[in-house]
Amino acid sequence: MTAENPIAVLRDHLDSLQQQYGPAHPQVIEAWRHLAELIGQRGDPRGAASQYQRLGDTLRECVGPYDGKVLDAYEAMARWVAGG
Repeated sequence: MTAENPIAVLRDHLDSLQQQYGPAHPQVIEAWRHLAELIGQRGDPRGAASQYQRLGDTLRECVGPYDGKVLDAYEAMARWVAGG
């Protein structure tokens, strides 16, 4: 019996949530943040930063550049760029 890759499972879950609710729904944002953190914790800080940048860019288009969720995503991206 093989365990599924948790990153792949979370990506699939995120895709499903985005299709169901759209990109700015709280459940989507939480799943995306969880995915980014998991990627970073598994040794890929660049991948985590990339996920947070994509989240920030997506939210900026949906809710505007000054929303706290956008700023939180970019701050998390900067944290991973700086070394986690």
